Amino acid sequence: MVDRAETVWKYKKGLYHRAEFGEVQLSQNDTVTLDGFKSSAALLKALFFKKADGTEMTNTIALNVCTITGAGSNVDCIYVIYGYKA
Repeated sequence: MVDRAETVWKYKKGLYHRAEFGEVQLSQNDTVTLDGFKSSAALLKALFFKKADGTEMTNTIALNVCTITGAGSNVDCIYVIYGYKA
């Protein structure tokens, strides 16, 4: 992945969260591992959009790993991810 902007908030229950956004190039059934998020807790939300037309990509979350399906070949995407900070 390319450079990413990040913001960290302290949730009122005392849990630390992290929001991250940026750009990534994806191919068919690509997997993205997010090292800034806890590997033992599932991400709360992950969104991937095609830069060309804004179409949202279908993705599945397994802990801190996202699997994106239906991307095609070398598709430039924008992502927004929210979860527990590592």
